[in-house]
Amino acid sequence: MIRIENISKQNSHRLLFIEASAALNKGEKIGLVGPNGAGKTTL
Repeated sequence: MIRIENISKQNSHRLLFIEASAALNKGEKIGLVGPNGAGKTTL
């Protein structure tokens, strides 16, 4: 299992995410969708 809890990130231009949490169990897959600069790679 991978778990992230209450992480936040902002750059000099905008808040990317605030208090994000997620859990991924063995065998599960997720996809992150959003516009350029939304913080997908950072997460």
